[in-house]
Amino acid sequence: MKKQRLSQLGNMALIGLETGITFLVLGNLTQYVLIDPEGANLFEIIFGVIAVILSLIIFYESNKKFYPITDWQYQGNLIAFESSFFFGVFIAKVIMDLFI
Repeated sequence: MKKQRLSQLGNMALIGLETGITFLVLGNLTQYVLIDPEGANLFEIIFGVIAVILSLIIFYESNKKFYPITDWQYQGNLIAFESSFFFGVFIAKVIMDLFI
């Protein structure tokens, strides 16, 4: 049972990391290609809100396969997903800053 719980947390962390990296790369590429520097700040705010909403939808859909789970397990999955989501954004930002 403990191994299954660790597998769930690892799966949520991996999905969060992939989602964070994907959204940051997509956001930066869209910003560099389509938007002039004057509208970039508004785009970052709007894209950030959309990315968080979509990441929670991805979390909900990927969490369905673990039902039935308790509220504590659900909250643990959410913490693992969101923390690795923002960690993925941070890692992608550091890597992109090194190469761009």
